[in-house]
Amino acid sequence: MRNVIITGGELFNKGAQAMTFIAVDELRRRFPEHQIFLLSEMDKERPESERESYRFDFTGWYPLKFARCQTDAFLRLVCRLKNGAELKEAETIYRNCDAMIDVSGYALGSAWSDAICNRYLDHLEFAKAFGIPIYLMPQSFGPFDFGKAREAIDNRIRKLLPTAKVIFAREQEGYDALVNRYGLKNVRLAHDLVLSNTGINIKNVFVSAPEFDLPEIRTNSVAVVPNSMNSNVSSHDAVLSIYTEVISALLKRGRTVYLISHSAMDAALCRELKEAFGVNGNVVLLDRDFSCLEFNELVNKFAYLVASRFHSIVHAFKNGIPCIALGWATKYYDLLTLFGQEQYVLDFRDEIGTENVSTAIEKMDRAYRDESLKIQNKLVTVQEHNVFDVVSQYQKELP
Repeated sequence: MRNVIITGGELFNKGAQAMTFIAVDELRRRFPEHQIFLLSEMDKERPESERESYRFDFTGWYPLKFARCQTDAFLRLVCRLKNGAELKEAETIYRNCDAMIDVSGYALGSAWSDAICNRYLDHLEFAKAFGIPIYLMPQSFGPFDFGKAREAIDNRIRKLLPTAKVIFAREQEGYDALVNRYGLKNVRLAHDLVLSNTGINIKNVFVSAPEFDLPEIRTNSVAVVPNSMNSNVSSHDAVLSIYTEVISALLKRGRTVYLISHSAMDAALCRELKEAFGVNGNVVLLDRDFSCLEFNELVNKFAYLVASRFHSIVHAFKNGIPCIALGWATKYYDLLTLFGQEQYVLDFRDEIGTENVSTAIEKMDRAYRDESLKIQNKLVTVQEHNVFDVVSQYQKELP
Protein backbone atom coordinates (compact mmCIF):
# COMPACT_ATOMS: atom_id res chain seq x y z
CA MET A 1 0.00 0.00 0.00
CA ARG A 2 1.25 3.50 -0.87
CA ASN A 3 1.44 6.19 1.84
CA VAL A 4 0.81 9.89 2.45
CA ILE A 5 2.35 11.59 5.50
CA ILE A 6 0.94 14.65 7.28
CA THR A 7 3.51 16.78 9.10
CA GLY A 8 3.10 19.83 11.34
CA GLY A 9 -0.17 18.55 12.81
CA GLU A 10 -1.17 17.10 16.17
CA LEU A 11 -4.32 16.52 18.21
CA PHE A 12 -3.71 18.48 21.42
CA ASN A 13 -4.05 22.00 20.06
CA LYS A 14 -7.52 22.42 18.56
CA GLY A 15 -6.30 24.45 15.59
CA ALA A 16 -3.71 21.80 14.73
CA GLN A 17 -6.31 19.10 15.33
CA ALA A 18 -8.73 20.78 12.94
CA MET A 19 -6.08 21.11 10.23
CA THR A 20 -5.11 17.47 10.72
CA PHE A 21 -8.72 16.26 10.43
CA ILE A 22 -9.29 18.38 7.31
CA ALA A 23 -6.10 17.07 5.70
CA VAL A 24 -7.09 13.47 6.47
CA ASP A 25 -10.58 13.98 5.05
CA GLU A 26 -9.37 15.72 1.89
CA LEU A 27 -6.66 13.12 1.29
CA ARG A 28 -9.04 10.23 1.92
CA ARG A 29 -11.40 11.65 -0.72
CA ARG A 30 -8.62 11.98 -3.29
CA PHE A 31 -6.43 8.99 -2.46
CA PRO A 32 -8.80 6.35 -1.05
CA GLU A 33 -6.32 3.49 -1.51
CA HIS A 34 -3.45 5.21 0.35
CA GLN A 35 -2.53 4.77 4.01
CA ILE A 36 -2.39 8.11 5.82
CA PHE A 37 0.14 8.76 8.60
CA LEU A 38 0.30 11.67 11.03
CA LEU A 39 3.89 12.40 12.04
CA SER A 40 3.43 13.42 15.70
CA GLU A 41 5.59 12.10 18.49
CA MET A 42 3.12 13.25 21.17
CA ASP A 43 0.16 11.51 19.57
CA LYS A 44 2.14 8.37 18.89
CA GLU A 45 2.37 7.98 22.68
CA ARG A 46 -1.40 7.94 23.11
CA PRO A 47 -2.90 4.63 24.32
CA GLU A 48 -3.42 2.15 21.52
CA SER A 49 -7.17 2.06 22.17
CA GLU A 50 -7.32 5.80 21.55
CA ARG A 51 -5.17 5.71 18.41
CA GLU A 52 -7.29 2.92 16.98
CA SER A 53 -10.36 5.17 17.00
CA TYR A 54 -8.96 7.09 14.02
CA ARG A 55 -8.90 6.11 10.36
CA PHE A 56 -5.29 7.20 10.03
CA ASP A 57 -2.05 6.00 11.58
CA PHE A 58 0.70 7.62 13.63
CA THR A 59 4.44 7.74 13.22
CA GLY A 60 7.11 9.44 15.33
CA TRP A 61 10.11 11.68 14.84
CA TYR A 62 12.64 8.87 14.74
CA PRO A 63 12.81 8.69 10.90
CA LEU A 64 14.44 12.14 10.92
CA LYS A 65 17.52 10.55 12.47
CA PHE A 66 18.45 9.19 9.08
CA ALA A 67 16.79 11.77 6.86
CA ARG A 68 20.05 13.03 5.43
CA CYS A 69 21.44 9.56 4.74
CA GLN A 70 19.62 7.57 2.11
CA THR A 71 22.17 5.04 0.93
CA ASP A 72 21.10 1.43 1.34
CA ALA A 73 24.39 0.61 3.06
CA PHE A 74 23.75 3.22 5.73
CA LEU A 75 20.18 2.07 6.29
CA ARG A 76 21.27 -1.53 6.66
CA LEU A 77 23.83 -0.40 9.25
CA VAL A 78 21.30 1.70 11.15
CA CYS A 79 18.86 -1.18 11.31
CA ARG A 80 21.39 -3.20 13.29
CA LEU A 81 21.49 -0.54 16.00
CA LYS A 82 19.36 -0.09 19.11
CA ASN A 83 16.35 1.43 17.34
CA GLY A 84 16.77 -0.73 14.27
CA ALA A 85 13.21 -2.08 14.23
CA GLU A 86 11.67 1.41 14.35
CA LEU A 87 14.02 2.70 11.70
CA LYS A 88 13.35 -0.24 9.42
CA GLU A 89 9.63 0.39 9.82
CA ALA A 90 10.23 4.04 8.97
CA GLU A 91 12.21 3.13 5.89
CA THR A 92 9.31 0.98 4.68
CA ILE A 93 6.85 3.82 5.22
CA TYR A 94 8.92 6.46 3.49
CA ARG A 95 10.21 4.40 0.59
CA ASN A 96 6.53 3.93 -0.34
CA CYS A 97 5.39 7.51 0.29
CA ASP A 98 3.77 9.48 -2.54
CA ALA A 99 3.37 12.86 -0.80
CA MET A 100 4.01 14.81 2.39
CA ILE A 101 1.42 17.41 3.44
CA ASP A 102 2.58 20.01 5.98
CA VAL A 103 -0.21 21.66 8.01
CA SER A 104 1.92 23.75 10.38
CA GLY A 105 0.12 26.92 11.41
CA TYR A 106 3.25 28.99 11.99
CA ALA A 107 6.69 27.52 12.61
CA LEU A 108 9.22 29.21 10.31
CA GLY A 109 10.59 32.67 11.00
CA SER A 110 13.20 34.46 13.07
CA ALA A 111 10.79 34.86 15.99
CA TRP A 112 11.03 31.09 16.53
CA SER A 113 13.96 29.26 18.13
CA ASP A 114 16.64 27.46 16.15
CA ALA A 115 15.19 24.12 17.28
CA ILE A 116 11.69 24.91 15.98
CA CYS A 117 12.97 26.24 12.64
CA ASN A 118 15.34 23.34 12.13
CA ARG A 119 12.68 20.75 12.90
CA TYR A 120 10.41 22.37 10.34
CA LEU A 121 13.21 22.35 7.74
CA ASP A 122 14.05 18.73 8.57
CA HIS A 123 10.73 17.74 6.99
CA LEU A 124 11.74 19.34 3.70
CA GLU A 125 15.20 17.83 3.82
CA PHE A 126 13.68 14.45 4.55
CA ALA A 127 11.25 14.75 1.65
CA LYS A 128 14.09 15.77 -0.66
CA ALA A 129 16.27 12.85 0.45
CA PHE A 130 13.53 10.31 -0.34
CA GLY A 131 12.20 12.07 -3.46
CA ILE A 132 8.79 12.74 -1.86
CA PRO A 133 6.74 15.71 -3.17
CA ILE A 134 6.00 18.02 -0.23
CA TYR A 135 3.22 20.61 -0.05
CA LEU A 136 3.23 23.43 2.53
CA MET A 137 -0.44 24.13 3.18
CA PRO A 138 -1.71 27.63 4.15
CA GLN A 139 0.33 28.96 7.06
CA SER A 140 2.19 32.02 8.33
CA PHE A 141 5.83 32.73 7.44
CA GLY A 142 8.49 35.18 8.61
CA PRO A 143 9.89 37.58 9.42
CA PHE A 144 13.30 36.29 8.37
CA ASP A 145 15.60 38.62 10.31
CA PHE A 146 18.09 35.91 11.26
CA GLY A 147 21.24 38.01 11.11
CA LYS A 148 24.80 36.72 11.01
CA ALA A 149 24.42 34.67 14.19
CA ARG A 150 21.69 32.51 12.64
CA GLU A 151 23.01 32.39 9.11
CA ALA A 152 22.93 28.59 9.05
CA ILE A 153 19.12 28.56 9.31
CA ASP A 154 18.82 31.23 6.63
CA ASN A 155 20.98 29.11 4.32
CA ARG A 156 18.87 26.00 4.97
CA ILE A 157 15.75 27.96 4.04
CA ARG A 158 17.37 29.11 0.78
CA LYS A 159 18.30 25.53 -0.03
CA LEU A 160 15.12 23.72 0.98
CA LEU A 161 12.05 25.91 0.38
CA PRO A 162 12.52 25.83 -3.43
CA THR A 163 12.15 22.02 -3.26
CA ALA A 164 8.50 22.21 -2.11
CA LYS A 165 5.96 21.60 -4.86
CA VAL A 166 3.95 24.57 -3.66
CA ILE A 167 4.06 26.91 -0.63
CA PHE A 168 0.75 28.45 0.43
CA ALA A 169 1.24 31.67 2.42
CA ARG A 170 -1.69 32.69 4.59
CA GLU A 171 -0.84 36.41 4.75
CA GLN A 172 0.47 38.94 2.23
CA GLU A 173 3.31 39.83 4.58
CA GLY A 174 4.52 36.21 4.62
CA TYR A 175 4.13 35.90 0.85
CA ASP A 176 6.19 39.05 0.28
CA ALA A 177 8.89 37.93 2.70
CA LEU A 178 9.29 34.56 0.94
CA VAL A 179 9.33 36.03 -2.56
CA ASN A 180 11.45 39.11 -1.89
CA ARG A 181 14.07 37.56 0.39
CA TYR A 182 14.44 34.13 -1.19
CA GLY A 183 13.24 34.74 -4.74
CA LEU A 184 10.84 31.81 -4.57
CA LYS A 185 8.64 30.96 -7.54
CA ASN A 186 6.50 28.31 -5.83
CA VAL A 187 4.57 30.58 -3.42
CA ARG A 188 0.83 31.23 -3.61
CA LEU A 189 -1.52 33.23 -1.41
CA ALA A 190 -4.35 31.16 0.10
CA HIS A 191 -6.86 31.42 2.90
CA ASP A 192 -6.44 29.42 6.11
CA LEU A 193 -7.06 25.70 5.72
CA VAL A 194 -9.78 25.55 8.40
CA LEU A 195 -11.46 28.74 7.25
CA SER A 196 -11.79 27.64 3.64
CA ASN A 197 -13.04 24.14 4.49
CA THR A 198 -16.78 23.69 4.12
CA GLY A 199 -17.10 20.50 6.15
CA ILE A 200 -15.54 17.18 7.16
CA ASN A 201 -16.84 13.71 6.43
CA ILE A 202 -16.50 12.18 9.90
CA LYS A 203 -16.31 8.68 8.42
CA ASN A 204 -13.01 9.61 6.76
CA VAL A 205 -11.47 10.56 10.10
CA PHE A 206 -12.99 8.26 12.74
CA VAL A 207 -13.75 4.55 12.77
CA SER A 208 -16.99 5.40 14.60
CA ALA A 209 -18.47 8.89 14.76
CA PRO A 210 -17.74 10.45 18.19
CA GLU A 211 -20.61 11.68 20.34
CA PHE A 212 -20.63 15.35 21.26
CA ASP A 213 -21.04 16.29 24.92
CA LEU A 214 -21.64 20.03 24.98
CA PRO A 215 -22.50 21.97 28.15
CA GLU A 216 -25.54 24.16 28.54
CA ILE A 217 -24.66 27.83 27.96
CA ARG A 218 -26.67 30.66 29.46
CA THR A 219 -28.18 33.20 27.10
CA ASN A 220 -26.44 36.55 26.87
CA SER A 221 -23.01 34.93 27.21
CA VAL A 222 -19.54 35.66 25.81
CA ALA A 223 -16.64 33.21 25.58
CA VAL A 224 -13.09 34.23 26.49
CA VAL A 225 -10.43 32.04 24.85
CA PRO A 226 -6.97 33.01 26.18
CA ASN A 227 -3.56 32.15 24.78
CA SER A 228 -0.56 31.57 27.02
CA MET A 229 1.75 32.38 24.08
CA ASN A 230 0.90 36.06 24.49
CA SER A 231 3.38 35.98 27.35
CA ASN A 232 6.13 35.55 24.72
CA VAL A 233 5.64 39.15 23.61
CA SER A 234 4.45 40.58 26.93
CA SER A 235 4.86 39.70 30.61
CA HIS A 236 2.61 37.10 32.21
CA ASP A 237 1.33 39.72 34.69
CA ALA A 238 0.47 42.12 31.87
CA VAL A 239 -1.36 39.39 29.94
CA LEU A 240 -3.25 38.32 33.05
CA SER A 241 -4.18 41.94 33.74
CA ILE A 242 -5.65 42.47 30.26
CA TYR A 243 -7.73 39.29 30.38
CA THR A 244 -8.96 40.26 33.84
CA GLU A 245 -9.93 43.68 32.50
CA VAL A 246 -11.79 42.02 29.61
CA ILE A 247 -13.79 39.81 31.96
CA SER A 248 -14.59 42.73 34.27
CA ALA A 249 -15.79 44.85 31.34
CA LEU A 250 -18.03 42.04 30.10
CA LEU A 251 -19.52 41.53 33.56
CA LYS A 252 -20.34 45.24 33.79
CA ARG A 253 -22.32 44.89 30.58
CA GLY A 254 -24.38 42.07 32.07
CA ARG A 255 -22.68 39.21 30.22
CA THR A 256 -21.97 35.77 31.60
CA VAL A 257 -18.35 34.93 30.79
CA TYR A 258 -17.19 31.42 29.89
CA LEU A 259 -13.48 30.61 30.01
CA ILE A 260 -12.51 28.04 27.37
CA SER A 261 -9.14 26.44 26.65
CA HIS A 262 -8.48 25.96 22.93
CA SER A 263 -5.13 24.27 23.59
CA ALA A 264 -3.93 22.03 26.40
CA MET A 265 -1.23 24.58 27.22
CA ASP A 266 -3.86 27.25 28.02
CA ALA A 267 -5.78 25.26 30.66
CA ALA A 268 -3.69 26.63 33.54
CA LEU A 269 -4.26 30.21 32.40
CA CYS A 270 -8.02 29.62 32.27
CA ARG A 271 -7.95 28.28 35.84
CA GLU A 272 -5.87 31.25 36.98
CA LEU A 273 -8.40 33.67 35.51
CA LYS A 274 -11.28 31.85 37.18
CA GLU A 275 -9.48 32.03 40.52
CA ALA A 276 -9.11 35.80 40.08
CA PHE A 277 -12.91 36.08 40.19
CA GLY A 278 -13.41 33.68 43.08
CA VAL A 279 -16.95 32.46 43.58
CA ASN A 280 -18.50 34.84 41.04
CA GLY A 281 -21.08 32.63 39.36
CA ASN A 282 -21.07 34.75 36.22
CA VAL A 283 -17.50 33.67 35.39
CA VAL A 284 -17.73 30.01 34.37
CA LEU A 285 -14.73 27.78 33.73
CA LEU A 286 -15.33 25.02 31.17
CA ASP A 287 -12.48 22.89 32.47
CA ARG A 288 -12.49 20.09 29.92
CA ASP A 289 -10.85 19.19 26.64
CA PHE A 290 -13.22 19.87 23.75
CA SER A 291 -12.37 18.45 20.35
CA CYS A 292 -12.15 20.88 17.46
CA LEU A 293 -15.46 19.47 16.22
CA GLU A 294 -17.14 20.13 19.57
CA PHE A 295 -15.65 23.61 19.74
CA ASN A 296 -17.01 24.36 16.28
CA GLU A 297 -20.51 23.62 17.62
CA LEU A 298 -19.94 25.30 20.97
CA VAL A 299 -19.16 28.75 19.55
CA ASN A 300 -22.69 28.98 18.16
CA LYS A 301 -23.99 29.34 21.70
CA PHE A 302 -22.27 32.74 22.28
CA ALA A 303 -23.09 36.28 21.21
CA TYR A 304 -19.40 36.81 20.43
CA LEU A 305 -15.92 35.77 21.55
CA VAL A 306 -12.91 37.55 23.00
CA ALA A 307 -10.26 35.20 21.68
CA SER A 308 -6.50 34.88 21.40
CA ARG A 309 -6.13 31.47 19.75
CA PHE A 310 -6.08 32.04 15.98
CA HIS A 311 -8.18 29.02 15.08
CA SER A 312 -10.73 29.72 17.80
CA ILE A 313 -11.44 32.90 15.82
CA VAL A 314 -11.49 30.92 12.58
CA HIS A 315 -14.08 28.49 14.02
CA ALA A 316 -16.15 31.43 15.22
CA PHE A 317 -16.07 33.14 11.81
CA LYS A 318 -17.04 29.89 10.09
CA ASN A 319 -20.22 30.05 12.15
CA GLY A 320 -20.78 33.77 11.69
CA ILE A 321 -19.81 34.59 15.29
CA PRO A 322 -17.86 37.86 15.70
CA CYS A 323 -14.68 38.13 17.78
CA ILE A 324 -12.50 40.63 19.55
CA ALA A 325 -8.96 39.37 18.91
CA LEU A 326 -6.24 39.76 21.54
CA GLY A 327 -3.35 38.73 19.33
CA TRP A 328 0.42 38.56 19.16
CA ALA A 329 1.18 38.31 15.41
CA THR A 330 0.23 39.83 12.04
CA LYS A 331 -2.00 36.86 11.22
CA TYR A 332 -4.72 38.17 13.58
CA TYR A 333 -4.93 41.52 11.86
CA ASP A 334 -4.99 39.94 8.38
CA LEU A 335 -7.74 37.49 9.39
CA LEU A 336 -10.00 40.13 10.87
CA THR A 337 -9.32 42.55 8.01
CA LEU A 338 -10.46 39.88 5.56
CA PHE A 339 -13.89 40.02 7.20
CA GLY A 340 -13.97 43.78 7.78
CA GLN A 341 -13.37 43.32 11.50
CA GLU A 342 -9.97 45.05 11.90
CA GLN A 343 -11.33 47.53 14.44
CA TYR A 344 -11.61 44.62 16.89
CA VAL A 345 -7.90 43.69 16.92
CA LEU A 346 -5.84 44.40 20.05
CA ASP A 347 -2.15 43.47 19.78
CA PHE A 348 -0.10 42.38 22.79
CA ARG A 349 3.04 43.55 20.96
CA ASP A 350 1.70 47.06 21.54
CA GLU A 351 0.57 48.44 24.86
CA ILE A 352 -3.07 47.50 25.36
CA GLY A 353 -4.72 49.84 27.82
CA THR A 354 -7.93 49.65 29.80
CA GLU A 355 -9.49 52.20 27.47
CA ASN A 356 -8.70 50.03 24.41
CA VAL A 357 -10.42 47.05 26.01
CA SER A 358 -13.50 49.03 27.08
CA THR A 359 -13.89 50.65 23.66
CA ALA A 360 -13.64 47.37 21.75
CA ILE A 361 -16.16 45.62 24.00
CA GLU A 362 -18.56 48.55 23.89
CA LYS A 363 -18.44 48.58 20.06
CA MET A 364 -18.89 44.83 19.76
CA ASP A 365 -21.67 44.67 22.35
CA ARG A 366 -23.60 47.21 20.32
CA ALA A 367 -22.90 45.84 16.83
CA TYR A 368 -22.32 42.08 17.09
CA ARG A 369 -25.49 41.16 15.17
CA ASP A 370 -24.51 43.40 12.23
CA GLU A 371 -20.92 42.12 12.36
CA SER A 372 -22.25 38.55 12.20
CA LEU A 373 -24.06 39.26 8.92
CA LYS A 374 -20.94 40.89 7.50
CA ILE A 375 -18.86 37.83 8.36
CA GLN A 376 -21.38 35.40 6.87
CA ASN A 377 -21.52 37.31 3.59
CA LYS A 378 -17.74 37.33 3.21
CA LEU A 379 -17.39 33.65 4.09
CA VAL A 380 -19.16 32.65 0.87
CA THR A 381 -16.32 34.03 -1.28
CA VAL A 382 -13.58 32.81 1.07
CA GLN A 383 -14.73 29.20 0.67
CA GLU A 384 -14.79 29.19 -3.13
CA HIS A 385 -11.33 27.61 -3.51
CA ASN A 386 -9.84 24.41 -2.08
CA VAL A 387 -6.04 24.16 -1.92
CA PHE A 388 -6.21 20.36 -1.99
CA ASP A 389 -7.34 20.61 -5.60
CA VAL A 390 -3.84 21.90 -6.33
CA VAL A 391 -2.34 18.85 -4.62
CA SER A 392 -4.50 16.56 -6.76
CA GLN A 393 -3.44 18.34 -9.92
CA TYR A 394 0.28 18.21 -9.12
CA GLN A 395 0.07 14.53 -8.17
CA LYS A 396 -1.59 13.71 -11.50
CA GLU A 397 1.28 15.40 -13.35
CA LEU A 398 3.96 13.34 -11.60
CA PRO A 399 5.62 10.57 -13.63
